[in-house]
Amino acid sequence: MIAPDPKLMRLALQTAKNHQTPFGAVIAMGDQPFVSAGNLVSSTSDPTAHAAMVAIRQMADHLQKTDLAGYHLYTTCEPCPMCMGAAIWANLDAVIYGCPIEDAGNMVPQINLHADTIASKSFREIQVVGGLLKDECIDLLRELRSGKT
Repeated sequence: MIAPDPKLMRLALQTAKNHQTPFGAVIAMGDQPFVSAGNLVSSTSDPTAHAAMVAIRQMADHLQKTDLAGYHLYTTCEPCPMCMGAAIWANLDAVIYGCPIEDAGNMVPQINLHADTIASKSFREIQVVGGLLKDECIDLLRELRSGKT
């Protein structure tokens, strides 16, 4: 069982702010962050450039392998089905998120399917922990919606 690290979620929040998006992600092992990424969809022509996807791609490129066992993904918002699927395919040990999909969906379009539901149907075990720094993550979504980021 992972003990979620608020410091890593704060790094995901800062990364999101740096990219002027509410979506930030960090991949870490223990308390050591390795990559961080923001959502790049609005600045690229890639609709799959969600923060979690970008972070997973960067980590796999860094390691030169697709098996990311031993690593954890921190995301400011609960992963969408695409990102959660990628976390499973990458064999990450855990996904830790701040803002639940319902709260994110109240402010930006989302597919309302929970990460733990996807994990429960998976062929791999992956731990899902939600609500880490939830209020700070929701505040970032609100700032984006009001145009303050």
